[in-house]
Formats: sequence, structure tokens, C-alpha cells
Amino acid sequence: MEQNKNGSAAPADPAKITLEDQREATLLKTGALQNAIFNSANFSSIATDARGVIQIFNVGAERMLGYSAAEVTNTITPADISDPQELIDRAEALSSELGTPISPGFEALVFKASRGIEDIYELTYIRKDGSRFPAVVSVTALRDEQEAIIGYLLIGTDNTARKQIETEQRQLSQRLRDHQFYTRSLFESNIDPIMTSDTYGIITDVNKQMEVLTGCTRDELIGAPFKKFFTAPDRADMAIKKVLTERKVTDYELTARARDGKETVVSVNATTFYDRDRKLQGVFAAARDITERKRLNQLLQEKNSELETLVLNDPLTGLANRRLLADRISMALIHARRNKSAMAVVYLDLDGFKQVNDTLGHGFGDALLIMVAERLLATVREEDTVGRLGGDEFVLALWHVIDADYAASVTQRAIEAVSQPFVIEGNSVNITISAGVGIYPDHGEDADALLKSADRAMYEAKAAGRNAYRIAKRADPSAPA
Repeated sequence: MEQNKNGSAAPADPAKITLEDQREATLLKTGALQNAIFNSANFSSIATDARGVIQIFNVGAERMLGYSAAEVTNTITPADISDPQELIDRAEALSSELGTPISPGFEALVFKASRGIEDIYELTYIRKDGSRFPAVVSVTALRDEQEAIIGYLLIGTDNTARKQIETEQRQLSQRLRDHQFYTRSLFESNIDPIMTSDTYGIITDVNKQMEVLTGCTRDELIGAPFKKFFTAPDRADMAIKKVLTERKVTDYELTARARDGKETVVSVNATTFYDRDRKLQGVFAAARDITERKRLNQLLQEKNSELETLVLNDPLTGLANRRLLADRISMALIHARRNKSAMAVVYLDLDGFKQVNDTLGHGFGDALLIMVAERLLATVREEDTVGRLGGDEFVLALWHVIDADYAASVTQRAIEAVSQPFVIEGNSVNITISAGVGIYPDHGEDADALLKSADRAMYEAKAAGRNAYRIAKRADPSAPA
């Protein structure tokens, strides 16, 4: 403070006092700020001397590592609380990067900072209780006025939360990849051609079967209009629009045309699909080849049309007559050839029917034949056919038989059914039946050959004592009818 001429204190220059006060206040604030930062509990501040021995260990370091400042000050280096293997790995990496040998201790933690290189790295700190946690550490070299290193400042933050988030993100990403893999596997393993399209009918994905159906590669299909691969593009486009409008499972029939011109009739089952927010993404469609089924249906319709003009049933029993029976056997043979399976013909003849007819009269005999027909019908499946050739001769045409044992079991049921007593006009009559079994393809490859084989086997059953059956021997084209 300045003095007056009489020696008393003179008032200070207001401007000068203000500047000094401002500088002092700034210094105080800076020191307070530095002290607040250094002693923050949110991160560890560890200051060492030039040799690496800890000199300052702040509140944050105490909280994170479980040591008190007194326990570590002038005692250990930060390397002593770091993962030893990570120090070795870091030393090797830095030695390779900087082209100079670096020791796997404190030197590995501060080498870059000692060379004036900014250094922030991740490492694992070890707490006093032995537990570990990941940390991000920033290292700064402390220098005097001559730029000589007098120590190091290591500021660390607990990286556990971020590591946990990263781990969860990796796990989520892996689950997503697994889900995509499983979904793709299901997509590709389906026996039907499958495709997805966007809301404009542009294909977004296909499976291998779709490539086979169209004769195009996946890259050629994706991005192309769905309607392009069908004989009626407008109809295919309308089908997609219908699915998008109704937003429910929709079935429709289209004809696909492959690159080579091959046409395939398909039944398309389609529905809409959405993302996790229920936003419409497009259409999912599966196409099933029904060409063979359509052809078979057409064949059946043609056959039925022809048969409508014929007398198809036996007038007495209502069973298939000779013409219808032959047609049914032919259809069963077509089915067996196509499916590489078997079918069977069973030839049946009543034992002693002539005697019953002659003794009790033709009316009694007719009633007996009707009742025999009813019992035979009860022994077969709905798809099988029971026919009457005339007189007391019947035939069973069995679709898709597993093996000879199955045909034999059906024949035995028929024999047992007929052998039960018949009550007609108050009279009880017992009659038996003999049968022969011919199986496609072992005993014949057409209806006539099978009937002949079964007929011969039936006579063998009669010769053996009746009320029994015999399986035919392999067909011999030279044998007499």
C-alpha cells in the first residue's frame, strides 16, 4: 500500500487492487478446481515419482482399489496393482511397435508418456481383496521447469459398466446371428419353393427349391418382380395384392414357368409378415408342386366321364361289374407303378354254391349272394373295390398293399366273414369260400395277368380242401388261362 508525504497510508489505486484481486481469485479457483478434480471419487488419480513409486493416491483410487493412501504411498508402483500377464503382453506389443526393448513392469505403463506420446489404454486393476475390474487409464509425464521427468500421473476410470454393455451387445449380436442361422436353415430345408417379397411384389429372398422351380439363381431372383416367373403375370400380381389387402393366409393356384420353358402347376400358400414393431414388411409364400395331382385328377375325371355311359354295377349285388372292376384294377396299377408300390387282386369262389342254389332255389341263392357281397365289402378299405364277375365268383382289388402278408390278412378276413352262418327266410346256411391272391408286380403287370394268377391260386386252394387261400406263384406268360 502506498504512503502519503506525512508517512500515513495512502489509499490504494482502485484499478490496481482490482487486478490483483482478480489474479488471486483466479489462482484460488484454479487450485480449488484442481483439488476437487484430483480428489474426485469418480476416478482414480495416482501420482508417482520418476521411479514409479506411488506418492499420491486419491479418494477415487482408494474407493476403486480398496487400499488406503497410507498403505501404498512410498511403498508400491501402479504395476503392483495391475494384471501381470497384461503387463507382459503390453511390454511385448510396445517393444514390437516402437522397436526398443521394454520391461514388463512400470516401464510398460508409462513408456509412451515418457516419450511425450499421448497414451490411453485399457488394463485390469487388482483390488486389495484380489478381485479385478477393467479400467481405462490415461498417463501423463510430470516435468519440472527444465522438462525433466519428475513423476507420472495415472488417471483411471472403472470400465466395468461399459465392458458389461459390450459383453451384452456381443451376446445379443450372437443370438441374432444364431436366430438368423436357424431361420435360414428352416427356410432352406423346406421341400417346397419359398420366397418373400416386399409390399410391391419384388422378391427379397428365396430358398434353393425356388431356384430349382424357376431355373434362376438366387441373385437373379432377388430384386425381380414375383409375377415375372408365372405364365399369367397379371394373375400372380393380383394374388400378391390380395394377400396384402386381406392380410391373412391365402391360397391360390398358378403355373410357374422356368427359364427353360418348363411349366409347373403350383398351389401357393401366402401370408403377410411384419417386423418386431408390427410394421408390414411384405409377403411370405410357399409353392407346392401339384402338377402330378392335377394330371391324376384330370385322368380320373376322364375315366369317370367314360364310365358314366356304362352300366358299372352288378344288378343283383350292387358291386362293381366286370367292366368297372377291370377299370379299378387298372387305376390301382397306375397308382402302384407311379409310386413304386404294390397292389393285389383276390379271386374268390363260393364252395358248394351250386348245391345250395339247386336245393333251396334261385331266389334263396340270390339272397345268399347279396349277403356274401355285404360281408366282403365290410372286410376292405374304402379305396378298395369289391366286384362280382358273375355267378358265385367275386374279386377284391386292393390299392397299395404293404406286402403279401397284408393281402393275405385281408383275404383271411374275407374267408372268415363268409364262413359265418347265413340266416335266410328262417333257414341257417353255412357256406365257405376259396381264394387266390395275385400281387403286382410279382404275379403280373396288368389286370388280365393278375386275374389269371389269382384264379389259378384259387383253384389250388380248392384242391387243397377249400375254405382257404393260396398266394399265386410268379407269373408265367406261357401258362394256360
